[in-house]
Amino acid sequence: MRLTSAPLVLLAPALASAHFLMDWPPARGFNDDKAGEYPCGGFDTPSSNRTMIPLNAPFPIQLDMHHTEANVQVLIGLGNDVGPAFNYVLRPLVRERGPNQFCLGGMVVPAMLGNMNITDGMNATIQVVTNGDPEGGLYQCADVMLMAMPLSESDYNAHCSNSTGVTAEFTNTNANANQSTSGATPTTTGSAANATASGKSAAVAVEALSAWGLLVGLGAAVAATL
Repeated sequence: MRLTSAPLVLLAPALASAHFLMDWPPARGFNDDKAGEYPCGGFDTPSSNRTMIPLNAPFPIQLDMHHTEANVQVLIGLGNDVGPAFNYVLRPLVRERGPNQFCLGGMVVPAMLGNMNITDGMNATIQVVTNGDPEGGLYQCADVMLMAMPLSESDYNAHCSNSTGVTAEFTNTNANANQSTSGATPTTTGSAANATASGKSAAVAVEALSAWGLLVGLGAAVAATL
């Protein structure tokens, strides 16, 4: 299923300068003046220090939201240096409300993305996109290595917390988080679609229990799939 850009209602003027930080996996870097540059908020060079995340098992993405409302989307590109080619959607559009800590939980990189067989030790880059910029999107990237080893419950929960009052909901739309992306159009195909929208995966368990990212711990997520 190919995602096409769609007009988004602008947030209130008070939110126009809002930004966000990607705390885990750690972002390549952050520059407030370049946060609206695609891809990766102006940080074009992959990090030499990649974070290990599990392959085909749940992991969280921890964000620090500097606004009270935003559309959020998670993309992934495969390889050592993906450039602008974030071709797969890991989490379709979510509407998040509330400032400060926000955990997108139950993220899963499946063993197959489209026609790509994902293997232990493969490098990838995750890009989180929001619509917090009135002229387009805001972008943060984390360079990762995919490992065939799940996170422990304690490691998962150490990187997943939500501030009081933060809520999120799946928007049930194929729109992108913004209209400013000039690179490849992301797609959800095969196992990628299953990981984010259907199937009895740990990702779906977390989403069903906690409104797509407001998060019970990993143990509860996995138990819900049994």
